[in-house]
Amino acid sequence: MFLDQVIGFFSSDMGIDLGTANTLVLVKDKGIIINEPSVVAVRREKYGKQKILAVGHAAKEMVGKTPGDIEAIRPMRDGVIADFDMTERMIRYFIEKTHRRKNFLRPRIIISVPYGLTQVERKAVRESALSAGAREVFLIERPVAAAIGCGVPIFEAQGSMVIDIGGGTIDMGIVSLGGIVDSKTIRFGGSDINNALLRYVRECFGVIVSDETILDIKHTLGTAIAPLEDAEYAFQGRDMMNGLGRRCVIHQSEVYQVVNECLIGLLDEVKQMIRATAPEIVADIMQHGIWLTGGTARLSGLADRIGTELGVPVHVPEAPETKVVVGLNGASSDLVSLSRFIVNSKNRKGRD
Repeated sequence: MFLDQVIGFFSSDMGIDLGTANTLVLVKDKGIIINEPSVVAVRREKYGKQKILAVGHAAKEMVGKTPGDIEAIRPMRDGVIADFDMTERMIRYFIEKTHRRKNFLRPRIIISVPYGLTQVERKAVRESALSAGAREVFLIERPVAAAIGCGVPIFEAQGSMVIDIGGGTIDMGIVSLGGIVDSKTIRFGGSDINNALLRYVRECFGVIVSDETILDIKHTLGTAIAPLEDAEYAFQGRDMMNGLGRRCVIHQSEVYQVVNECLIGLLDEVKQMIRATAPEIVADIMQHGIWLTGGTARLSGLADRIGTELGVPVHVPEAPETKVVVGLNGASSDLVSLSRFIVNSKNRKGRD
């Protein structure tokens, strides 16, 4: 116990928001020092071996530009580990990148996870971090971390609702008096909007475009509210018939139609959660509003759309994509009080 205290004094707590699209790492007393794509580039070698070439930004830049023997892998899918080995290597890379000067001291790591993970999925996350060099690993559900990051008074007798829209999942939660009143994870996120736009461009324009082009279209024209003026965006694609380059123009009204189809399910899920909540908690939500976090919270008109359909105020904090990892940092300072929110309690490798 004394040795753990000494090690804890010299090592740094780390919060990791291990996302489908991006991974954010925050080191206690230093702030967010990593915000990179959850991508690993590997070269396929003889006998099935894989050599890591790059992780994060460098790996993403290789997407679509690599020889046949190089592959860009996304080890996370729908908020859970799809490739254990690649996830472990990615976490190890981030740990080593943040602890270059004192890599002999293993950090204590707090990781955000979607609500409702199975025991096997929780174990996979914990074991990957332990294998990557963590001293201890704690898992906290993403809605709770987002609530803490937004400064929501989770220990007061006040119902508060948070919706975190990540790349692969939407995590919704209602907290009050230090407990989770209700929580739900939808295996849908910002990446699904990207994929829907990609399909639309292929089907309606007959061209193949890069992921970066789709992101540019979404960020430029994406909106959750029907546009009053039909702005347009010009882009280059590869013709699916002759393989040559072709210039295309897409209108904001088209993008809205695609985005709107994606949002209908989200709005229905939020309504169902509120309908199933006690009247006293609903009254609190009506008064204090809903907190919207995650990168997709930046989508133009989304907060207004949710607020209008539900009749409640919707708050989007500054830098909404960082609130989960900021909440993990806050949680690391008081794990005792937050013990009921911690998904796992055993940290020894090989046990659950």
